[in-house]
Amino acid sequence: MMSYESGAKLRQLILLCCALGLAWLGGREFVELREMKESVVVSDSFTRTFMLSDYFPPIKGTEMDTPVYLFDSGVPGGSMLYLGGTHPYEPATSLSAYLIMENLNVEKGRVFVCPHANRSASTVGMLGNAYPKFLHVETPFGPKPYRIGDRNSSPLDQWPDPFTYVHYPSGQNLDYTDSRNLNRTFPGRPDGNLTEQLAFAIMELTRKENITLFVDSHEASLMYPVVATYVAHDRAQDMAMMAAMELTDTEFPMKCEASPKSLRGLTHREVGDFSDALVILMETPEPFIDRVAGKITEDLMMTGKDEFLQTAAEHELLFCPYDISVGCPMWDRVGRHLSGTLAMIRQMNDFAADPEKELRLSFPTYTDVKEKGLGAFYHDPSKSDPSKVFWN
Repeated sequence: MMSYESGAKLRQLILLCCALGLAWLGGREFVELREMKESVVVSDSFTRTFMLSDYFPPIKGTEMDTPVYLFDSGVPGGSMLYLGGTHPYEPATSLSAYLIMENLNVEKGRVFVCPHANRSASTVGMLGNAYPKFLHVETPFGPKPYRIGDRNSSPLDQWPDPFTYVHYPSGQNLDYTDSRNLNRTFPGRPDGNLTEQLAFAIMELTRKENITLFVDSHEASLMYPVVATYVAHDRAQDMAMMAAMELTDTEFPMKCEASPKSLRGLTHREVGDFSDALVILMETPEPFIDRVAGKITEDLMMTGKDEFLQTAAEHELLFCPYDISVGCPMWDRVGRHLSGTLAMIRQMNDFAADPEKELRLSFPTYTDVKEKGLGAFYHDPSKSDPSKVFWN
């Protein structure tokens, strides 16, 4: 007969094995997301790619370092920086960046595209929310996978969080997790935490490349007042208002808000204050991140159809139109970023009336994606010129 001491040791061993097994299963899920790579096939306008650390070497070798892609027409003109993935759990932003990169034709000026502005945040799921790790876009060559990340930099890359995050240089007190929120750490600082250093690197690119138009793409909860909206820095407000009216008249409802001077750390305020760029932030409606939504699944991410949001809409609790028979599909959200950017470029060209700041370019619009489907504009990396295929 087994003694009490022997039985206790056996139970401890069994519990240890169970704990190790669970840790292995969880670790495998984590590693799969952290190491997954997304493909992009760049257009004929592609010039070169470089790492953001070229503008601020201290982030080299960290998960904050991220690829930037340059499309240079060779004709002097304006320059645009398009950021996707500032908040990776808003994936229409990275999908729009990739679609631009795969279909962009630049006739005058230069375009810089960063599909994962906060690459670290794209390598970890939003902790405690049971989000799926990936989404898939249906294409003629099969489902194309992309990561669904977090809002903030991975705690593996930056830890611990402070009790209160004190924004630099304003001194404003923010939520402790905002120390890892890229869109609360601008303009950054060279001796700050890693997310602040990432923001500083983006600022260095913006200043050194004399960026004319800075576009930061985002998605928002339908219960958030600033949804389906441009948020514009002071110098870009008139252009953004005209672009919003143009879009509302031709393709989809779009609002415009002025960047508040009392809320610090956001691109639409700090990048405009600390550079010469015209700065806008765009928000599209993403039901996936609404707190009243039901089960958080890939289907909800791709279709945006949710019965609880429909109930909220019927009680007039949402800040944009919603009909469950239509939802907020991924093609709609990506298309809004595409046409929203093109409308801003048109207004910038008209308002500036300066050949040195003019941008002439083209890529698919909201209407194009609506008619042909999102997957029609991505290319099969296995059948493309290897020199144009990149993995992020």
